[in-house]
Amino acid sequence: MKITLDEAIRRVEGEPIQACYVGTDAAERLAAFAAEHLGRSCLVVADENTLAAGGDNLLSALGAVQRRIVHKTYGSETFDATEELGDEVAAAGQEADFFLAIGSGTLCDLAKHAGTKLGKPSVLYATAASMNGYTSGITALKVRGLKRTTPCDPSLGVFADPEVVATAPQRMAAAGVADFLSKCSSASDWRTAHLLRNEYYSPKAMEFYEGTVERVLGTAPGVGRAEPEALAVVLEALLLSGLSMLAAGSSSPASGGEHLLSHYLDMKSALYGTPHDLHGAQVGVGTVHCLGLWEQILSLDPKSLDSDALVDVQPDEDSIRAWIEEDWGPVADEVWAQWQEKSLPPDSLRAEIGRFARDNEELREGVLEDYLPPATVAEAIRAAGGPVTPEELDAPAEEFRKAATRARFIRNRFTVLDLAAELGIQ
Repeated sequence: MKITLDEAIRRVEGEPIQACYVGTDAAERLAAFAAEHLGRSCLVVADENTLAAGGDNLLSALGAVQRRIVHKTYGSETFDATEELGDEVAAAGQEADFFLAIGSGTLCDLAKHAGTKLGKPSVLYATAASMNGYTSGITALKVRGLKRTTPCDPSLGVFADPEVVATAPQRMAAAGVADFLSKCSSASDWRTAHLLRNEYYSPKAMEFYEGTVERVLGTAPGVGRAEPEALAVVLEALLLSGLSMLAAGSSSPASGGEHLLSHYLDMKSALYGTPHDLHGAQVGVGTVHCLGLWEQILSLDPKSLDSDALVDVQPDEDSIRAWIEEDWGPVADEVWAQWQEKSLPPDSLRAEIGRFARDNEELREGVLEDYLPPATVAEAIRAAGGPVTPEELDAPAEEFRKAATRARFIRNRFTVLDLAAELGIQ
């Protein structure tokens, strides 16, 4: 049974988000929401592309309810959200009552950051079905050159017109399909971290996905044709995904090993200027890779595992430190600290492999509640027009292949990248 957006909002403790709406009258709905819940003046954060796509109707609707508008408009070239830019938006909005982002990931993160910094509300008008962060309580900003996810106040309302979204570059919509379907791997990571490492897990957060994966799979070809009806399905799924993270108090329901692969590419780009692709595009390729790891893990005979032999072939800490130094240079100490929070001494690792073997039936049952074969997910992403192999990314394929073995060191979250390495699977 599919959960509605309104019901999902009610299930989030404290209801930090008051409205989520997808429909062709989204601009008028947002204006009515502003008139009822927000102050008289707003700072509009947009770029030339998003203003051209959805700005006219929305600004007219806001004018009709006597909202006073100040603009912070960027150019048409793609740019990354940084802490410095977020602080600039906050400075520009000192006198505004609320922030309004017209756009997708970068612009929304800037508005949420500024609102959080000043203690003022934000609302979002989505112009692309590209990511699940609209309803999340985090921002992804570059801080001192490295992308970091940090807590923020969620936006009070998120609104999207599928006909506006259909005008965005098609690759962005494909990225949204991929970002949502990463749940098929990340949720398995989360369940397994709970079983093997006693990490917090919330079954209620996973209820937000009921029936939605099937709908996204079925509508992926329509996304590839930029059909507004198909994009509405993906938008709703992405908003539900973000709400699941709010309900969980963590990004774990929607971010696992596949996201670490994408973060690795983004961090390399930030440090060394190597090319990177859209977040969702990279996550999609990462999801196909991680589901392939799960496929191998699920095919293992737990009785055949030799925990002593597996522990003996794990890389030693000196080797890992050398890899981290090689990859991350000036920020190696920060990355090393993340790894140290997650790494296990030999005895504990041996016990974890033993727990995997002993509780394998329970683990399999949990994983299979979310898991889809990599071929199924790859087919949907490709039908939507997205990449599914490293060679199809606008990022170096050799960096992705390096990420497959080294991305697990960059964050303290336990994922399938860790489990596969522990079990001798690459």
